Amino acid sequence: MTGNLEALPERVDRIEQKLDSLAIAVDERFEQVDKRFDSLERSFDKRFEQVDKRFDSLERSIDKRFDEVTQAIVEQRQYTEFAFERLERTVERLRVATVDQFQQVNQKLDSTDQKLDRVLALLRTRRRPRSPKKR
Repeated sequence: MTGNLEALPERVDRIEQKLDSLAIAVDERFEQVDKRFDSLERSFDKRFEQVDKRFDSLERSIDKRFDEVTQAIVEQRQYTEFAFERLERTVERLRVATVDQFQQVNQKLDSTDQKLDRVLALLRTRRRPRSPKKR
């Protein structure tokens, strides 16, 4: 067992060297992983910036389209109100003209009716009684 104890410091040194080289390898590997993560992080940041820009652009485009639709609706409403007012005025003029024409027709009918009454009255007064027919 004394032989084993004499070799123990050498074994510990070898284990220590192996642990040191393993620690160096692990540190190097972690550095590589850190570099990859940094690269991925930059890549993701860049990608997210691109996506954000797209969404910003899309948002502006949608807002612009909604503004255009709103403006079109406002213009359509204004035109509809204008057309309706114009139609109301036209209908009112036609109603007044129609009432006037009906009044004129009624006056002419009244005049004609009076003339017919006078003609009938004249015919009644001039009418002679009929004599019985001879056989």
